[in-house]
Amino acid sequence: MDTENFLSGGARTLVVKVGSAVLVGGAQGLERGAFCRLVEMLAGLLSVGHRVVLVTSGAVAMGRRKLGILTKPRGEAGIPVLQALAALGQSQLIQHYESEFAHYGYHVAQLLLTRDDFHHRRRFLNARLALEAVHRLGAVPVINENDTVATDEIKVGDNDQLAALVATLIGADRVVLLSDIDGLYDADPRSNPEARRLPVVRAFDPGLDPMVGDTHGGAAAVGTGGMRTKLLAARIAARSGIPLIVAPGRRPGVLPEVLQGTSATGTLFVPEPGVDRLVSREAWIGLGARAQGRLWCDDGARRAVLERGASLLPSGVLRVEGDFSEGDVVELVNGAGVAFARGLAISEADAVRRIAGAQSAQIEALLGYHVLDAVVHRDNLVLLASS
Repeated sequence: MDTENFLSGGARTLVVKVGSAVLVGGAQGLERGAFCRLVEMLAGLLSVGHRVVLVTSGAVAMGRRKLGILTKPRGEAGIPVLQALAALGQSQLIQHYESEFAHYGYHVAQLLLTRDDFHHRRRFLNARLALEAVHRLGAVPVINENDTVATDEIKVGDNDQLAALVATLIGADRVVLLSDIDGLYDADPRSNPEARRLPVVRAFDPGLDPMVGDTHGGAAAVGTGGMRTKLLAARIAARSGIPLIVAPGRRPGVLPEVLQGTSATGTLFVPEPGVDRLVSREAWIGLGARAQGRLWCDDGARRAVLERGASLLPSGVLRVEGDFSEGDVVELVNGAGVAFARGLAISEADAVRRIAGAQSAQIEALLGYHVLDAVVHRDNLVLLASS
C-alpha cells in the first residue's frame, strides 16, 4: 500500500473495528483463534507506545449464541429482541476482552455510543475527554454502539461508520476495518475469477460506487455491514483527512502487515490530495453534528468560499431550508443541492430568510440590527472534501 510505515516515527493513534463475522464462528460462539490473534496484535501495538481504540461488533451475535437463537430477528417487531440480545451479549463480549488483554497486562474500558453523542457539542467533547482519560490510565477503550437503547433516530447505522466517526472524534491517524471481506475488488470475486483486488483507491472516486453492493458473503448470518458501508466509512474518515484500510480480520499478522504499508492484502482508501486533518471543533462541525438547515448558494458564493476562504455573505444565499437557531450547524449547498461546506449560522433561520440575496449594507435595514456582514463566518466554516 502506498502509505508511510505506521509502525515507525513515534506514537500514533489507531482505530480498529472488528466485525461480527471475524469474532463469531458457527454455533460454538466466539472464534477463539481469531479473537486471541486480534488481541495479541493490538497488545503488540500498545507495547511500542501506540494508542489503540477498538470498535467491536459481536454483541448481538454473542447473545444469540448464548441463548441458542439461530435466526436473526428482523423487522420492526424484532428490534426489542435485538436490543435484548445486545444486552445479553455485550457483557459476555467485554468479559472476553478483559480476560484476554489481561494476559498482556492491559485493562479494557467499555464505552457505548449513539449518534447523539456526535451530534451534540457537549456530548462530543465529553466522549473525547473520556477516551483521552482512558488512554492516560493505560487502558484500552472498547467501543460499541449502544444497541440496547438506539432507535433509527439515534443509531449510527453500523460499526464501520461508528469507527470512522470515532476516528474524527479523537483525531486518529488511521482506521482499520477488519472483516471477512479482504478488500475492494473491481468485480465480485465470488462469481468472477478475473476480479482484481484494488490495493489503493481514492475514497471519493465516483467510480467506486458501482463496485460496492449490499452483499457481504459469509458475514450475512451475523453482521450488518457490507462493502457499501465500508465505502461510506472511508468517506467519513477522508473528510477529516484520515486514511482507512479494509482488511481480512482472520489473516494472521494482518494488522502489522497493513500498517507497514504492504500491498499484499486489503484496500487502502486515501483522502483527496491536500485534505488536512481536522481539529476536534472542525471535525464536529464537518461531521459530528446533525445539520439543522441548508443554505442554497449561488456559484459566486460557492467559489468565494471554496477558492478564497471567504465567509458566506447574504448576497450569495438563494434559498434557506430548515428551522435552525443561532449557532446551529448548517450545510452550504450548490444549485444542484450538493453540499460543499458546513458551518455555524450567525443568525436564526427566519432572519437569514429575510436577508437572503441582500447586500451586507442592507442587513440592518432589513433586520433592525447588524451583527456581522456574513451569514456564516469563515472561522466557523469547514469545507467538505468531496466538493
